[in-house]
Amino acid sequence: MNKKNVFLIHGPDQFLIELERNKLVYKLKKDGHLEREIFLSNTPSFSYEELMKEQYIDMFSSKKIIDLRLEKAPSKSEAELLEEFLKNLPEEISIVLSLLGLENIKSRAWFKKLLNYSQDYEVKKIWPNQKKQWLKGLSKSFNIDISEEEIDLIIEKTQGNLLSSYQELKMVKVLNGRPKSNFISESSNFDIFNLSNSILKEDIEESLQILDYLKLQKGSEALVIWGLFREIERISFLKEDPNIKLNGPFDYLDNIKAKSKKLDGKQIIYFKKKIALLDIGFKNGKDNFWMNAERLIIEFIRPEFLQ
Repeated sequence: MNKKNVFLIHGPDQFLIELERNKLVYKLKKDGHLEREIFLSNTPSFSYEELMKEQYIDMFSSKKIIDLRLEKAPSKSEAELLEEFLKNLPEEISIVLSLLGLENIKSRAWFKKLLNYSQDYEVKKIWPNQKKQWLKGLSKSFNIDISEEEIDLIIEKTQGNLLSSYQELKMVKVLNGRPKSNFISESSNFDIFNLSNSILKEDIEESLQILDYLKLQKGSEALVIWGLFREIERISFLKEDPNIKLNGPFDYLDNIKAKSKKLDGKQIIYFKKKIALLDIGFKNGKDNFWMNAERLIIEFIRPEFLQ
């Protein structure tokens, strides 16, 4: 039994659990874990019997991460299989085990047994009076120099939502702390095609410059939605048939082909849903369209934020 390579993450907030998981996975990757296998308990293909097969590795295998996410408590027989798996875990494998949406588990027998085989990463709830300190800690980990007044503005803008606050700090990091409002000159002549190409060539700064310019143009929201739908559809076509003929300038075609190779099928479906939600929010008039569009563009350029 080796507690060193089993990490048990649990707590009341799913986003904080995901954040802790990402930190652990990042550390393990830096430590030489070259492979990562994700198991989701809420998918039809998941079974503890399949998980058990992961303990059999050959002598030439590299270090591997098993990212196991449980959204329902294991039955007695499943808990026994999981215990056996952890008991016989090879040194080359590290397990990041996340318990998602499971409440009142500390008194459960299966949970107590898991603690015998793992390092306990309990993620505590962050109360309203702790959010400012939490954001300060995040800004330090991102190497962002940010004032208390700016942190207060983020909390006010996001209404204290932890995920939204985290995304705001990510944007500040991406933009190197510079205010986006200063990026655009009055003489700029941007349109939706410029935005599409900037996104596809993964230039975040230029993409947000153009988005800020379009924000000043009355009725441009529909154009932004159309442009995003157009590109994700074209990427989807390229994914199905890399030889399909598309029209456009050479640099645009090079950029969209490169992007289609980077995104997998799940990510394409994810972005289609996000764009559809952006469209619905705009039509309902309930959401902050430009803030959501900005976040979506940054996420599209940097899909690793999804992990």
